[in-house]
Amino acid sequence: MITLSVDPHPGSHTVAALDRNGATLANITVSNTAEGLSQLHQFAVPFARRRWAIEGAGNHFIAVFVGQLLERSEIVYSIPPSLTSQYRARRGRKKNDFIDAENVGRALLANPQLTPLHNAEPQRELQELTRAQRRLSEQLRANRGALQELMAESAVRKIIEQVIAVLLKQLTALEKQIQATIQAVMPSLLKLPGVGPIVAGVLLAETGDPKRFASPHHFASYCGAAPVERGSGQNRRMQINPGGNRRLNWALHIVAMVRLRMDGGRSKRFLEQAQLRGKTKRSALRLLKTYIARELFRVLSTGQLHSLPAEAHPIG
Repeated sequence: MITLSVDPHPGSHTVAALDRNGATLANITVSNTAEGLSQLHQFAVPFARRRWAIEGAGNHFIAVFVGQLLERSEIVYSIPPSLTSQYRARRGRKKNDFIDAENVGRALLANPQLTPLHNAEPQRELQELTRAQRRLSEQLRANRGALQELMAESAVRKIIEQVIAVLLKQLTALEKQIQATIQAVMPSLLKLPGVGPIVAGVLLAETGDPKRFASPHHFASYCGAAPVERGSGQNRRMQINPGGNRRLNWALHIVAMVRLRMDGGRSKRFLEQAQLRGKTKRSALRLLKTYIARELFRVLSTGQLHSLPAEAHPIG
């Protein structure tokens, strides 16, 4: 199996073909145009048994190519940039697009448990919506912080207040669209305790097709919610998983926090019982997130994912 690893950029894409040992067989850089993408498909033809490793396959500037690959039933893996950077840090300081492309593929070779990408029809819409909502939320938080630091008579205070008003208006519109999209494609998610429209949108946007996960445990691991073993010799311990999809991990954290406040004490009792067994409060919370991940996976796997209506316009 040949791994075609891609380092994508808004203006160009660099691809390296690696054998199963991580040795580079060929590489190419193309422009991010229709002609360039056609060159990438031609570059792949000699490698009959192949798979694609793409750093940040959810980025908008590689979305067209990823869609083409999935339409052709190619095997595609999305490699988190954090995983690539960890691998790069172990191999030295030298850096360019060809080295980055090689590291993307070697990160996949070193992590065979990663699951291939299956982009369900509504996923792209929800990715755009939820990621835009996150960016605007971050901007709103930054502007509110800046406003607090200003003197009352500052000349720029009114300008920042106007920016905040615009951000609030657009966030409200985005959140309504996310809720409408969830109601259209999988309304059962919104019935779960602690799962609001934003969390549901993130779950569907970042999970994609749940069939790509072999079990609830694999899904929890993908979320960074399954503990990992660390140790050597007689010194062995379980600790937090620093990897995984951080957006899904954020969604699990929100669900856990809401349930601790709203579910009548059931989650609180779970934490208390875990602490009685010797867990710290943080370890008990991570365990709660693991159980929530498994519950959400079962709902995602059994829930019917509807197509978006033809007249739906997720943004605008």
